[in-house]
Amino acid sequence: MLGGNQRKGMVLTLGSTLLAILIGCATTGTSTTTRTTKRDKTATGAAIGAAAGAAIGLLRGEREADEILAHAAVGAGIGAGVGAYMDAQEEKLGHIPGTSVERISDDTLLIHFDSDILFSIDSASLSAGSKGSLDEIASVLNEYPKTAVVVQGYTDSTGTEEHNQDLSERRAQAVKNYLVIRGVDEVRMSALGFGESSPIASNSTESGRRMNRRVDILVKAKAK
Repeated sequence: MLGGNQRKGMVLTLGSTLLAILIGCATTGTSTTTRTTKRDKTATGAAIGAAAGAAIGLLRGEREADEILAHAAVGAGIGAGVGAYMDAQEEKLGHIPGTSVERISDDTLLIHFDSDILFSIDSASLSAGSKGSLDEIASVLNEYPKTAVVVQGYTDSTGTEEHNQDLSERRAQAVKNYLVIRGVDEVRMSALGFGESSPIASNSTESGRRMNRRVDILVKAKAK
């Protein structure tokens, strides 16, 4: 098991690598870049700014989505129209209360929930107030079935590492299970927990811990 300093070093290394890739792609004109649209409620360049904390989740989430998309059950690739396909979803997801949507690349979206909207502290039971937003997300996902959906759970550093890992996994699974109940095909979904390993803010303050207690949903399509 990695120690705290080793885990922090891994996060920072991956974050720096992702930052270099994103900047390189932006300067060479390739399509793998983060862009912000008028529908985004996050700060400009949020994916780059939070790279040190979010890199592990983003990279692992995309790998998981690629695994899902490799199976025929998800459907054939969208082809040259993948950008428009994701544009349409981004537009609809961006109007759901309690959430914001970030465009990671031409074929990938990342849905963020407002802090604490889904769960109470140290709980994996969905709050009553969160279900309206999840209902709307499920409706959009059902309308666009040719995407893989990866639910990603995170915690702050309060409590033991083992407890936080378990809690993050149970929270991600709870969101996935709810989406399945609302009709989203389980074959196209996966749930991952990252525990306390990927903070996007300082755990030394309550506001930082609130930001780190989060669930994101990565949505990815296949071009070919």
